[in-house]
Amino acid sequence: MGTFRAIGSVEATSGTPTPIHTGTVIAAVSFSILNNIATIVLGAANLPTTGYNGPNGYPTQNATTSSEFDIHGGNSGSSPQGGGGQQVTLWGFATATYFNGKTITVLDCNPTNGSFRFYFTHANVSSTADTGNTAAAPVQSYRSVRLECGQSNGSSIVYVGDGNVSSTKYVAALTLTGQSSYVISGDNIRADRIFIDGSASSNCSVQCSLIQ
Repeated sequence: MGTFRAIGSVEATSGTPTPIHTGTVIAAVSFSILNNIATIVLGAANLPTTGYNGPNGYPTQNATTSSEFDIHGGNSGSSPQGGGGQQVTLWGFATATYFNGKTITVLDCNPTNGSFRFYFTHANVSSTADTGNTAAAPVQSYRSVRLECGQSNGSSIVYVGDGNVSSTKYVAALTLTGQSSYVISGDNIRADRIFIDGSASSNCSVQCSLIQ
């Protein structure tokens, strides 16, 4: 028997795929896309020193001049594979809905304005306000993940799937009056890759537990 961990209630929102397990959630302020490279701004002082880094790590600062260097890293722009940066999960964007449900690989970050960049194939978009959610993807994997309907869900349905989950695309539909729980078992299950969607904007949650 592995280590058991109950992470508690995760609320689904209708039309918005939501990951059941992430790192600390940090809201976006704005985004832009230029030449198939997207930039998401979290705001000055909101960028953590780990979790949002490109392959060259968190940019260091010149102690003498206080100027930053290595912001864009040696690998930035060299490969559409992302160059081995850290991974970040995106969801809840109202304008950049094409980001929702994606886990991206960071090219580089800029502590000055609290932003990070990643490859994303899309037409150019100028800087646009948007308050989507971002979170560093956990590195842990699990042997089993169990989801159970929240007791206050009433007649609401929680749909379980991947980043494209919806009311028409799911692997399980959980309700208090029907199938109320769903278990995923195997090797190296990434809980951050499991998403939920809801039939309502409230009272649409699951209780999530993990076994490592």
